[in-house]
Amino acid sequence: YEMESLECELPRLKIRGRCSKGTCIRSLANEIGTALHSGAHLTGLRRTRSGGFTLENAWNLDDFLENLQNLETK
Repeated sequence: YEMESLECELPRLKIRGRCSKGTCIRSLANEIGTALHSGAHLTGLRRTRSGGFTLENAWNLDDFLENLQNLETK
């Protein structure tokens, strides 16, 4: 739906995208590299939202494991 360049310090490019389910970001990186005749790959991928779930409402791993352990001991 939307793509925005956040940083461009060649050879690295940081992009924010908003897309539908089923979009393959790794393939998109490859297509960008092909269009630039240079090749490209992902060095990182961070999902900030999925459906109604947002990064702001996410638990960090330590909190999740602690809550899981508390449930298992009840």
